[in-house]
Amino acid sequence: MEQNKWMWLAGVLLIGAIVGYALRGGTTVNPSTQTPQASPVAQTENKPHSGFTLHIDAEKHFPADEKKIAHHFCKQVRGGMFECQLYDSDDKDARLVGVEVVVDTAAWKGFDKTEQRLWHYHKEEIPKINAKLPDLSSEEAAKVVETLNETYGKVYLLWDPAKSDLPIGQPSITILK
Repeated sequence: MEQNKWMWLAGVLLIGAIVGYALRGGTTVNPSTQTPQASPVAQTENKPHSGFTLHIDAEKHFPADEKKIAHHFCKQVRGGMFECQLYDSDDKDARLVGVEVVVDTAAWKGFDKTEQRLWHYHKEEIPKINAKLPDLSSEEAAKVVETLNETYGKVYLLWDPAKSDLPIGQPSITILK
């Protein structure tokens, strides 16, 4: 029983150290000098979560409120695909509510008819969703839209933030109309 108590305490201390590390922004403190030191764990280069920098805001992604904006943060990934993380706002504590995967026309044509129906054609969809690229100039945004026109997207909605503040219900594929 005494050993279990010490194991529990060691676990609590370890979790506390990890939380403290995260709250300090991934730095460690040199105990002798009390100066922050960068930790190799804090480096973000070459990590899967790095690079989601293309910001697109769009309507019609949430069935409970088609006017609610889905805030996309996208990047190109292996195989020529793009992936977008969908958030319920642009706030630093925004909630991840979905994912959109984007493929080119050639990849989409390789899908069977049943799978193709789950995807939307961006050339038709972009004008309907009031899309904005808030971090780009008009000229840069036009170039991005031109690139996206001949692609297809599939939206996996983890939960609908227009329906509930909590992640209730089954995940779904949102078919944009």
